[in-house]
Amino acid sequence: MNKMNRIFVALFVAGSFTLLLGSCKKNDTASTLNLGLPQFEEEMEGRAYLDIANNNSFKWNANDQVMAYNIDNADGTQTVKGIWSTNASAEGKASASFTGPDLGSKKDHYFVFYPCDKVASGEDPLDASNFETFNVPDQQEYTLVKGKPTIDKAGMAMACESANFKSFTLKHIFGTLKLRLTGTGKVTQIVVEDKRFNLSGSATMKLHEVDMDKFTTLQNAFVSADDPYNNDSFVSDWNSLKNKLGYSTQGGGKTMTLNCPSVQLSSTETLFFIGLRPGALKYGYKIYVYTEGANEPQVFENAADWHYGIKAGVIKNLALSLN
Repeated sequence: MNKMNRIFVALFVAGSFTLLLGSCKKNDTASTLNLGLPQFEEEMEGRAYLDIANNNSFKWNANDQVMAYNIDNADGTQTVKGIWSTNASAEGKASASFTGPDLGSKKDHYFVFYPCDKVASGEDPLDASNFETFNVPDQQEYTLVKGKPTIDKAGMAMACESANFKSFTLKHIFGTLKLRLTGTGKVTQIVVEDKRFNLSGSATMKLHEVDMDKFTTLQNAFVSADDPYNNDSFVSDWNSLKNKLGYSTQGGGKTMTLNCPSVQLSSTETLFFIGLRPGALKYGYKIYVYTEGANEPQVFENAADWHYGIKAGVIKNLALSLN
């Protein structure tokens, strides 16, 4: 599967997560699906701002793929799933048409997930409870699009549930750490280590119980000034959602590695983007920067600080200077 090119320029703007639902008068699955990409909000020095004039956003690439589901709430063995793809006309567009296999007449609702290779079961059928597992690898690759750094597809996760299957916008699940490095040497690898949470692994849940709006509300409450584990209301809401989803995880490790092709640093900031799960970094982190010829990495450490907690759809800025 080809990577999705997402073109990042100076700033990002917050986009609407509102579904762009087209009118659909019949239950049959549409022959084409129009998917919009969500934009990013960027935070610098703890303050969010928008650059509406530039309207920067992700872009689709030709032959990008999503996994689409026509979900039967009562019996997951009747849920139909399949890979839907773009064609060459999608190149460089924030909204593109996808085509794929016939998913049949509408059952209860639809669900779409990007990227396909995070779906552990591939195109295999679901079980009776609609359980699906999504994998998060511990490696990402430094990526340039038209000479500008962007996020590797491995660092992304987007999804949306909808009552219609025609046109809507995906929603962010992950957030992004934007490292702005200055100094000398050539960066070969950057490793982010979370002091509390796994950054890779897998998560399993019932797809028919996914509620992206509820997820957004809870993750925003989690990455706040307060410790959510001391908030009875949050704990109750989170446990309720987990039980409803049948949610379980398998941790893969507390580090995320960005492999770099010897990226030269200078006195001008060089940008590195790393996609991370929501909640990461809030309880402290270490960042290891490896450079050519150095026997040991330079290590940057931060204690627990809610300002650095990763939020879905938000870019967190961190400026570091290497010796």
